[in-house]
Amino acid sequence: MVKNDDSDYKQYVVQRKSNAYWGIEEKVQLVLLGLSKQTAVTTLCRVNNVIPNQYYEWKELFIEGGKEGLLGKASRSQRELDCEKKVAVLERFIGELVLEKELSKKV
Repeated sequence: MVKNDDSDYKQYVVQRKSNAYWGIEEKVQLVLLGLSKQTAVTTLCRVNNVIPNQYYEWKELFIEGGKEGLLGKASRSQRELDCEKKVAVLERFIGELVLEKELSKKV
């Protein structure tokens, strides 16, 4: 009979600074361990007390973030484009407010 002992998996335990929440570096370390496929994700989650659904959510976010990083300097992410549009709208609004203020001073 094979003994399934978590002590065999100590190398897959992510050392956490706080038991209350997972920090970014800790999440990255866990996701990278899962991506390395050295052990099953279910085992990795069990020894780290993480629900597999949570792991897969972190993995998806990690991969999406990596895609944006690989876009390069020439192309911009959708978030950057949205922020630039918001900035343009706000700059125009500020300009209109300044103009109204100047006109009210003259009247």
